[in-house]
Amino acid sequence: MSAIVGFLGLDGETASERDLGRMIESLAHRGPDGRKVWLEGSVGLGHCMLCTTPESLTERQPLRRGHLTITADARLDNRTDLLRMLGNSAAADTISDSELILDAYLRWGEDSPQRLLGDFAFAIWDSNTRQLFCARDHFGVKPFYYFHQARRRFVFGTEIKAIFTFSDIPRRLNEATIADYMLASFEDKERTFYLDINRLPPASTMLVGAGGIRVRQYWTLDPKREIRLKSDGEYAEAYRGLFVEAVRCRLRSAFPVGSMLSGGLDSSSIACVANEVLSSRGAEDLHTFSIVFDKVKKSDERPYIENVLATRRFSSHLIDGDGITPLDDLDSVLWHQDEPFFAPNLSLTRSGWHAAHEQGVRVLLDGVFGDNVVSHGAEHLQWLASRWRLLSLSRELRALKGKCERNAPRWQPLSWFVVNYGIKPYIPEAGLKAWRGLRGQAGDPITAQCALFEAGYRDRNELRGRLTGASRIDRVPKTSRQAHYASLVSGMIQTALEVYARGCSEFGLEARFPFLDTRLAEFCLAIPGEQKVSQGYTRSVVRRALQGYLPDAIRLRSDKGNLGWSFKGGLKSRRELVERTLESSGPFLSRYFDAARLRNLHERYRTGALADGELLDLFLAVVLSAWHSRSSNGLMANQLT
Repeated sequence: MSAIVGFLGLDGETASERDLGRMIESLAHRGPDGRKVWLEGSVGLGHCMLCTTPESLTERQPLRRGHLTITADARLDNRTDLLRMLGNSAAADTISDSELILDAYLRWGEDSPQRLLGDFAFAIWDSNTRQLFCARDHFGVKPFYYFHQARRRFVFGTEIKAIFTFSDIPRRLNEATIADYMLASFEDKERTFYLDINRLPPASTMLVGAGGIRVRQYWTLDPKREIRLKSDGEYAEAYRGLFVEAVRCRLRSAFPVGSMLSGGLDSSSIACVANEVLSSRGAEDLHTFSIVFDKVKKSDERPYIENVLATRRFSSHLIDGDGITPLDDLDSVLWHQDEPFFAPNLSLTRSGWHAAHEQGVRVLLDGVFGDNVVSHGAEHLQWLASRWRLLSLSRELRALKGKCERNAPRWQPLSWFVVNYGIKPYIPEAGLKAWRGLRGQAGDPITAQCALFEAGYRDRNELRGRLTGASRIDRVPKTSRQAHYASLVSGMIQTALEVYARGCSEFGLEARFPFLDTRLAEFCLAIPGEQKVSQGYTRSVVRRALQGYLPDAIRLRSDKGNLGWSFKGGLKSRRELVERTLESSGPFLSRYFDAARLRNLHERYRTGALADGELLDLFLAVVLSAWHSRSSNGLMANQLT
């Protein structure tokens, strides 16, 4: 992924070549193919180039055209359509993506991003209006961070570290993010761990000038839209066409292309379709990267991986995951991440990125977010239960049980689903509390969540009220489409994408995500619930659509690999690092965490008595502590409080 940076003096301060030079130098790892700075009075833009597409090989940014100058980290997927709409007769392979974005801006102005398909973050300086126009792609694949000091200056960059090359920009901890981080709450799409640094949300534009900033959302999914086709076959055909196109347009590369392959439905779908597209072009074999386990058998997916590899010709690379732990190379990872990361399996994924880099791959496809985009559709069962359509529900549940899903309840499933999906969402909180008491479950989940944190911190951040509000929203009964929509607009997607972007940059890679194609997401959200759950299969439309592309052992599998076993074993093996990190961060942790609860967590880790969820809490606390230690030592943020 390339990198962009910029400075705008809102009080007339002149942009400094030295300042912009420091910014792009801090992001040199993202731009091995060229770095450039452009200055004009109070504005300066910079670019670090990682060439991936054929057009990028001759592209030079920042790009000046008339009164407009652009710096962009972008890959456009609808280039031919854009040229047609713009009335541009140039050959598609002669014009760069940044030039197309400028042309679109000249034609449609602030509405131009909604005409673009692909992954992008860019800033355009208009010397006529003296304003900076910024935009980020629909799901937030490309990062965009900024600092705004009203009536003085605006500074932005692809990574936070570029902004902090200005020594006078405050590095103050945004303490509210600690609870969000520990409780996996990512719904605030603007704030970061630093109080004065924000993110431009996905599918948003920002106009910056002397009068301030204005952020506007240019696209959103429509949860009310419905697509009704005549048959299962028509749904499958429509899905197949969109998915193949989502993969095809992400294969535009001047370098070898790779794909992560876990053996699951999503990664296998991408690898098989990408292989077929590349083969039809006479291109070289697709590189696949798979993590396997000889010792941690419960995390191993080798039989499924081999099943995929046997169907086509791949350049396959197997990576031994047994020796990888969640805290490997933590110092280096934190330097690249800039913030604490919520990614227990990042070390495993990072091993795949490293292997891809060694093979000369620059474009790496990944099947993450398939669950969000396609949806398993379990809420369709909830809908059946809530409407007391018990015959249909029973038929689906029996079929599900017959498929022997690994995580299916061991008791009679009909009553379990009726209670949990058809009845429980409608019970008042007081009733649920009484029910938990009858079952011997002391207290309530919110109290248990709050207990992790220090009392003063809980009060300052109104933690109980925030959690209670979120719990009420979560308990509102949802249709299949409403739950699907909530998953697609979740801040978890943006957060994970930012972790990916920073992680891949360490290895000179551009990650591409076919499931985050807006056309595919809009289609999957709009189809009926029975296209997601049918005849005992979740994601049934995918299974029908990819017949002939996927081996049936993958297409019809109803279980899923579990990397949790690797995580648990790996974390337990790093006892010395865990204890050293937590003990050295005692004063910091005591400001935010309940000391007795933390001591108990630490002690039970030593004795191997932690439950799975508690192991995740411990991992997050270690990452948070290590990040703060680096920050307070001046390696990342010497003013952090």
